[in-house]
Amino acid sequence: MLDRLLRLYRNAYSGLPRRVWYLSIILLINRSGAMVIPFLTVYLTASRGYSAAKASWVMVAFGLGGVVGNYVGGLLNDRFGSWHIQLFSLISSGLIFLLLGYTNDYLLFCVVIFSLSVAADSFRPANRAAVAIYSPPEVLTKAYGLQRMAVNLGFSLGPMLGGLIVTAISYRALFWADGITCLLSGLAFILLLPKDETARPLVPKSAEISVSTTLNPGHKSSVAGHRQFWLVLVCLANLLVATCFFQLFNTVPVYLEKTGYSLLQIGYIFTLSGTLIVAFEMPLLYLTEMRYRPLQVLVIGSFLIAASYFFLPIAVFTGVAGIALFTILLTVGEMLYMPFGNTFVATHAPEARRGEYLGLLSASYSLAFVLSPLLGLNAAEWLGFDVATYLLAVGGMVGFLALAWLYRIGFRREVKRGNLVS
Repeated sequence: MLDRLLRLYRNAYSGLPRRVWYLSIILLINRSGAMVIPFLTVYLTASRGYSAAKASWVMVAFGLGGVVGNYVGGLLNDRFGSWHIQLFSLISSGLIFLLLGYTNDYLLFCVVIFSLSVAADSFRPANRAAVAIYSPPEVLTKAYGLQRMAVNLGFSLGPMLGGLIVTAISYRALFWADGITCLLSGLAFILLLPKDETARPLVPKSAEISVSTTLNPGHKSSVAGHRQFWLVLVCLANLLVATCFFQLFNTVPVYLEKTGYSLLQIGYIFTLSGTLIVAFEMPLLYLTEMRYRPLQVLVIGSFLIAASYFFLPIAVFTGVAGIALFTILLTVGEMLYMPFGNTFVATHAPEARRGEYLGLLSASYSLAFVLSPLLGLNAAEWLGFDVATYLLAVGGMVGFLALAWLYRIGFRREVKRGNLVS
């Protein structure tokens, strides 16, 4: 039994290209320095004396910058190559973090935080496009899973280190630490990943068969992402599912605190989720990638995310065990949904526009991150947490149904053509 388990873990991590491991190391360094954003609202209210409303608009500016950065980063990736965009993102965001620590005017702070988010989030589509270039198709989802694991490990370290720095030194030191780790990530990027094929603009393949041709008759590889029916549908569905999922980081903690859970118990939710991801995501991706098509797994993952929020009001009143079950259900949905979403878009995008297509998907995540607290907390204030949770779960379920419909019609048309949809 133990031998089989060890073999499973070995297989889960085997076959990944060396450059994917290097990218993961760079991500780990970068995300371990993610110290400013987790403490930003506390810094703005406690240290700068801004009201909660003013602090919330700073976070909106940060979120909107992420939407712009993801889309523009995808476009620039296809124009200049992902190597240049990743390096630009790491260096520029490091410098802007240093500037942000010395920005005192409120409106200027909003402008700088927006610019920071544009620069930092332009990394995402370029990074995902680079992973798609480096990885053989049979390990692409595992490669995205490894990137996610590096991000989660980094984010688990960053806030802890940030808390120590604020306590021992000052808030300004936090901006220096975040900026320096970004610059160190840029240095590691140059040393570990010298210019290669990802430094060149992408060139379209002579022929490409994908679900995009199935759902868009007359499809050409030069078609912009926003004109692709299948991609627009996936991004809209993702907006609904991700808005539902991101309640974990804003509405859920408040919901639990209002119903009598301690801060320590709330913290255990994030610890449990992070532990599950680090321990089980790679083996889970290995097993599912061998047996199912990406869109199938995307459908299953979206259902689990929506279903977990239908269960949340029940879990809240059943105690810690119920909350643990909610967290497990949500995290399994996350582990299936997010890596396979990247795989599905990356493998069906025209190669010359892969960055743009991945950028649109990433932008829908950033927009969901902005909408999530606005919708969740305001709905909870007006309707109560139970009703708000059910409404957002319905939104997630609509996203699931859209993806299920996409899979169904794509599958039927490909069967008629004698192919299979991925």
